[in-house]
Order: sequence, then C-alpha cells, then structure tokens
Amino acid sequence: MLLKTKLIVWDETPMTHVHAFLAVDRLLQDLTKCKEQLGGKVILLGGDFRQVLPVTLRGSRTLTVASSLKKHALWLKFHKLYLTKNMRSLESERDFGAWLLDIGEKESGSTIQLPLQCYSSIQDPIHQLYSDIDFSSVTPQELKDQALLTVNNERSMVINNKVLEFMPGNEIVYKSVVMIMSEDPQDQLAFPEEFLNSLTPTGLLPYELKLKIGCIIMLLRNLAPSTGLWNGTRLIVTKLQQNII
Repeated sequence: MLLKTKLIVWDETPMTHVHAFLAVDRLLQDLTKCKEQLGGKVILLGGDFRQVLPVTLRGSRTLTVASSLKKHALWLKFHKLYLTKNMRSLESERDFGAWLLDIGEKESGSTIQLPLQCYSSIQDPIHQLYSDIDFSSVTPQELKDQALLTVNNERSMVINNKVLEFMPGNEIVYKSVVMIMSEDPQDQLAFPEEFLNSLTPTGLLPYELKLKIGCIIMLLRNLAPSTGLWNGTRLIVTKLQQNII
C-alpha cells in the first residue's frame, strides 16, 4: 500500500519525536529502493510548533527541544507553507486570535495580560455555568454535559458542595477511616487524626464525602473496564446506602 501511495498526511507533527521521522525515512527508502529523502514520497506535515513539543521521558529542556523535527537536518528538506489568514476565525474574534499569535511569537514579553473578555464581572462560576438551570427540579441529564475545571482538589470540593446545596433531596455524608500504620508513638503524635482528615490528596476521596440522589460522581478506580467502569467514568447516584453507593 505504501508503494502505491501518492500522498502521506501526517498531522500534529510537532508532538512527534524526530526518531519517528527518521524511522519512516529509512522505511520508505527501503520499500521504494530509492535513496531520495523519504523514498521520494510526498508527505504533508501539519501542526504548530508553538504548541506541545515531543515528550521526552525524564528529559531536560535541552533534550526536549533537540527531540523536535525542527532541530534536525531533515527539517531543511521540507518546503514550508505558513498560515497568513485564519479562515475559521470569526470577525469578532480576530483581535483575540492576534493576541494568541503574539504569545506564540513571544511578542507579548514575559508577562501576559489577559484580554478583558476573559474576566467576568461576576466571580461566581456556579452562577455563570448553571444560570439557566433550576436546581429545585434539575435532572441528572441536565448536569452530565457540564463541568467546572479547578486547579486543585480543595477548590473542587468547595464548588461541589455548593452545587449540592442547590439540589433537592436529603444530603448523606460519608466519612473515611484514617489510621497510621506505625507502632511508633512519635509517628502518631506527629500526624494526629485531625491533620490527616484535613488533607485532600490527588486520587483519594476527601475525609467527608457529601452526596445526594441524582448528583454526578466520578469513579477513581478501574472497577470493571470490560463494562466501562474505569478511572474517570462519570456516574449518576441512584441510591445511597450505609456502605454502598
């Protein structure tokens, strides 16, 4: 199939390690028995080098940059075409697009000032996202396609509990069991139970989990991947029992 191929389209090339391009180069030369670059095939690369560079495991900034195709001699063999006009951008968003371009070209300096439209006059994310929803009669289907992104677990719990207050029904509180697996009394003094209960580590439940029937929860374990129950699956609470949700 590769021998008959006239054009190869390779998207998101800035994220691809240069070794992948070199491997494809050798492969095409071997298949076509042609010593020209890439076996003489026409390859169309797409992507933006202002975005994510190739991931280099435990690599420094220098190694990450060196893994980019743009830093290899093979890059000089390509004919470059540059976007001069964004046809997909609305006329009302041209200024915002130009601002993003300035950031990519480092024209804005080391300090980035967000445009005014990025600031809301009302700093209430719940009101901004759910302003058209009546929480007294809301259904899980109305909530499942909307979510708030937060920078940490502590902030997410504040927002979750606030949304929960607007939902109808009785609130059920589940508390976790925390214990120190050490016989050294000094460890127990250094980490009192109250301190451990105040922590909200990534990937673990909080000390107090407040829920209501109909609220949205997220699975944190690969419980049954074959049936779609894996880490990150969003679920709707239909029943709350003493030890089972």
